[in-house]
Amino acid sequence: MRKFKFAAREFCFPCWGALAIQMASAAGFSGVQLADAGGYLQPHPGNNGYVEYERYGLDLRRKDSFPLTLKQVQEDYLEAAATCHIELFSIYLYTLEHQGFIKYSKNTPQGAQCLESIRNAILAASQMHIPSVTIAAKGMFGVAQNEYALAMMKYAVETAEEFGIQVVASVDPQKEIQHRFLDAFGGKLKLEIDTLSPIIQGTGIPGNAVGDLDPNSIAYFRMEDAYPDAEGFVTAETTTVTLLGQGKARFSDNARAILESGYSGWILSGTPYYHPDLQACGEDYVSLAKKDVCTLHAAFQEVR
Repeated sequence: MRKFKFAAREFCFPCWGALAIQMASAAGFSGVQLADAGGYLQPHPGNNGYVEYERYGLDLRRKDSFPLTLKQVQEDYLEAAATCHIELFSIYLYTLEHQGFIKYSKNTPQGAQCLESIRNAILAASQMHIPSVTIAAKGMFGVAQNEYALAMMKYAVETAEEFGIQVVASVDPQKEIQHRFLDAFGGKLKLEIDTLSPIIQGTGIPGNAVGDLDPNSIAYFRMEDAYPDAEGFVTAETTTVTLLGQGKARFSDNARAILESGYSGWILSGTPYYHPDLQACGEDYVSLAKKDVCTLHAAFQEVR
């Protein structure tokens, strides 16, 4: 019997920390993917850090300022997860993605911070018994950026191996890019498959790419939905955010492709339940999330 487990990203909810875990549990999710608790110099997720580095300089960064490595922060998450019967299955380097430092040479200050962020996330995952760390490497438009990102990922894979942690890469949806990352690490790296990116980037029906991948190379699927803008495009900036199955990002087709692929494991909601598009109806965050949970259960019934 193949089984699916449903989770939400921590930053699907308006507050990070224990409250996000409580909301995910109340909605009916069984897992949560943590963010990095803000990373270096990050008091909140809306602050991308790059301004601070240009304004104040990297030398002012505190070496002990990666919150998720602090025992008190870890215990707060773990206690909430135990109380709410939530599995913390992954850490996503949210701040690092928004800084874009994975695109820099490791010999630059930005690249050095990228390495530190990766190591600290892996260390936190090990200490908290979270099995995987996800690192985004998207928008690699040049040869240099690709090489830098692969070098950073190599460091991540080697470091994670020391701690018994699985590294997961979130990359652009083109087949050649997915296989480049998989082939570079001989099975030691897995992929996050994001079903919305192919729609945004126009690379085809998202589900079509699933059949080209070994299910064992997929760590989890992240599903989001959206409604096209006035000109008919689905973009990160202009589309209307919807709950799963209510937009035009081919949720049903993607679910069918996942079922046919032989994959079993985590299906992750990426819906931002605090988004103004969803708040217009006046529903609270948990009620909205519950609808996504119901949609996921209906789409991914246990397969014998």
